[in-house]
Amino acid sequence: MLVADIPKRNAKLYPNRLAVIDNLVRYTHIQFNNRVNRLANAILGLGLKKCDRVAVLNHNCYQYIELYFACAKAGTPIVPLNYRLSGQEMTYIVNDCKPKMIFAGKSYLPIIEKIKSDLECEQVICIDDSTTGLMNYEDVINDATDCEPGINIEEEDVVIVGYTGGTTGLPKGVPSTNRNIISSCFSLVVEVEHNMDSIYLNAPPLFHAGDAMGMFAFSFVGATNVVMNSFSPEEILKNIQRHRITHPLLVPAMILFLIQYPDLHKFDISSLKVLLYGTAPMSLEPLKKAMTLLKCGFLQVYGATETFVPISILKPKDHVIEGSKEDFRRMSSSGREVIGVNVKIVDSEGQEVRTGQVGEIIVKGHNVMKGYWNQPLLTSDVLKDGWYYTGDMGKMDELNYIYIVDRKKDMIISGGENIYPKEIEDVLFKHPAVTDVAVIGVPDQTWGEAIKALIIKQQFATVSEKELIDYCQQNLASYKKPKSIEFVEQLPRSTAGKVLKSVLREKYWQGHDRKV
Repeated sequence: MLVADIPKRNAKLYPNRLAVIDNLVRYTHIQFNNRVNRLANAILGLGLKKCDRVAVLNHNCYQYIELYFACAKAGTPIVPLNYRLSGQEMTYIVNDCKPKMIFAGKSYLPIIEKIKSDLECEQVICIDDSTTGLMNYEDVINDATDCEPGINIEEEDVVIVGYTGGTTGLPKGVPSTNRNIISSCFSLVVEVEHNMDSIYLNAPPLFHAGDAMGMFAFSFVGATNVVMNSFSPEEILKNIQRHRITHPLLVPAMILFLIQYPDLHKFDISSLKVLLYGTAPMSLEPLKKAMTLLKCGFLQVYGATETFVPISILKPKDHVIEGSKEDFRRMSSSGREVIGVNVKIVDSEGQEVRTGQVGEIIVKGHNVMKGYWNQPLLTSDVLKDGWYYTGDMGKMDELNYIYIVDRKKDMIISGGENIYPKEIEDVLFKHPAVTDVAVIGVPDQTWGEAIKALIIKQQFATVSEKELIDYCQQNLASYKKPKSIEFVEQLPRSTAGKVLKSVLREKYWQGHDRKV
């Protein structure tokens, strides 16, 4: 089965059931498949051929889901762009993957205009407005046929090139094939036990592999996708009540906002069956509070863009309000490997370690990428003998529950965003007042982790915390700027000269349980 087969199959089996809901917009599966076909044919009609890339820059909307499937049918890999990136970061990604076309929402056209002269892409289509002077999404669809495109698509053809942060300071393109995506869909159908009657809430951004995975997995069984255009606790609750949501996907920060919302009790959320969560650390106390207030099953997904997300799942039966010490210990795990995925914990030599011993988590399965886009050296670092080396340090207990102990490359996850300290450090090092810097994640009740920079100033330099944070915001996406800066006299280093970030983190994480 291919990604392109999903809307076609749903139109055949469930023609009059709802495929997608976006505010007042509602399309049945047969309407959705017809629109997807028109869009795929329009993309090909505008001169693109199989393997040409199509970039998308917009917040969540029904058109975004149509683009995912239309690109799959046209054989033109979609490149979902993080709309929170700076112009410099956006330029790098676009010029790295060289899309022949960019679909952009009206509110993001100023970003495109600002960097247009540096982009190796000239064809821009406006998604949601016909008055911009650009080609318009609906006009493009209306002018095309709704016949199946008839492009010869193979299992190993790339469907998505998603970009993830990199320890080199530059984002890495992760190609996900039909095989990768369909394998993840099969795994999640078995593990989550959703069906055509399920109603899935797309709350996180669709440019994230996490929400894209959820969208594909629920579409896979003919379920309904409800789209949220922007986030607020009230909007989540309104959507749950209005559309009788059964399965929302939320990052921990969203869950925290939800359980702190004073009017939570005024909404009917009785339709909820299972709340899926992941992408960021979540401590046990707010998790237990959420389970008490929301009164539904909870399911944690641990994964990576490189595996099109699912590596392991902590199932609803493993989430307990009351239980033994062992029960609560397992709640701090990331569950067990999903069906179709093999997980091992290995030492620095690649040898499997004993139960309870810490090592690197490595993964094998049909969902694992073939390699990074245009990055053969980085690919050889993480793919060895068919195994993907995640860079996450963890251990397994006697029942093979996986516990994340640390991230080998010191990645910070704040509000569901993967943030790599070196990228921030590289920017701060450019400031004339900075001699040395180390960036770490520290506990944050709302976001899971907050970015903290420890800085050694140049002698006699006068620079404030605010000035350095503003400097970061000018050169990075806003969510990557430090929340706090501490000026220090020295940084602890190993004999090899590397900053010991575990030592730096230790004093901030004392008394906090860290959950991924």
